[in-house]
Amino acid sequence: MTSEGLTFRDLRNAILFAAFVFVVLYFISHIVDVILVFSITLLVVITFSPVVTWMDKHGIPRWAGTALLFSCLLGTLGLLVYLLAPTVGRQFAELVQDLPSLLGKLQYYLTRLSARVPGVDVKKTQVDLSTLGQLVKPLLGGLAQITTGTLAILAGMVVVLVTSVYALINPAPLVEGFLNSVSPEHRPRLASAGQRVAVQVWAWAKGSAFAMLTIFVLTWLALWLLGFKQALLFAVIAGFLELIPVIGPILSAVGPVVVALVANPILALWVIVVFIVIQQVESHILIPMVMSRQVNLHPVTVIFWVLVMGALFGIIGIFIATPTAIVAGVLYDELYLCEYCKRCGEKVETGPIAESNKQESPASEN
Repeated sequence: MTSEGLTFRDLRNAILFAAFVFVVLYFISHIVDVILVFSITLLVVITFSPVVTWMDKHGIPRWAGTALLFSCLLGTLGLLVYLLAPTVGRQFAELVQDLPSLLGKLQYYLTRLSARVPGVDVKKTQVDLSTLGQLVKPLLGGLAQITTGTLAILAGMVVVLVTSVYALINPAPLVEGFLNSVSPEHRPRLASAGQRVAVQVWAWAKGSAFAMLTIFVLTWLALWLLGFKQALLFAVIAGFLELIPVIGPILSAVGPVVVALVANPILALWVIVVFIVIQQVESHILIPMVMSRQVNLHPVTVIFWVLVMGALFGIIGIFIATPTAIVAGVLYDELYLCEYCKRCGEKVETGPIAESNKQESPASEN
């Protein structure tokens, strides 16, 4: 671009760049599953590598430490499924069975609202219960597609498990290949970025696991005390949705609030109060205590990454949006921003968590 306006070279470069972006996006769209599996594997390795390294330093070989780690993880997961799945499944079936009754009560409250509040026309918002009942059959008919998707997810989980095991047992070739992919003068900066990524992803994993467990327990106790028949079901949902920052806690409250609203509006207010209190405790006490200052993402950044990862990878992408944002932020900070500041002669800053990262690493932490 010059003072004379748009030149032919500028137009050509813009067209070539647009074509390049289109080709890249087209290519990515065809290997999106491979990218997703690789990304999850990378996050798993970064998360559990400090544990395996700690065991290796205390006399347990990496292969034995990896086997012990995954045995404990899979055993714990299997135990949780064994203990929770029957009750959660029964409560879900009861909720589906009670759905017509809940909708009928909702229609009744809308009718009363129309009679008391001028200008509210309930006829425009009437719910045809028979139509909704007919919609259940097509939804249940989609179980075949759900089964197919479940099999694909299970296959992907097996691939992630196998590749993660190999990477944890012998990570040195992967690290060396990663560093050798850039010129020697950039390797120290890339190594620093890798260390920061490891520290922050490890902090995110610890904080998320602790938050999920805490939210699950608090939600279950609160809803059980309020008399919810589906307390465990909503608690499990709230625990999983805790992995989605900002948006997840809001979504976890929708189901209980709606169920309480059609049963007793006062109960719905209590449910809202309970979820607000739980999230305040989690946001201002639990997470800062566990994550400290290691993970520092702006809510707008998190929402942006949730939308991007959801569009690219679906529901799984939403759940891994936060660690992906952490990795992207560190790489931008270390590989671009710091080099730019050096070239401009400005003071090099590696973000507000740089000093704490220097003092704490996954290896030293363990």
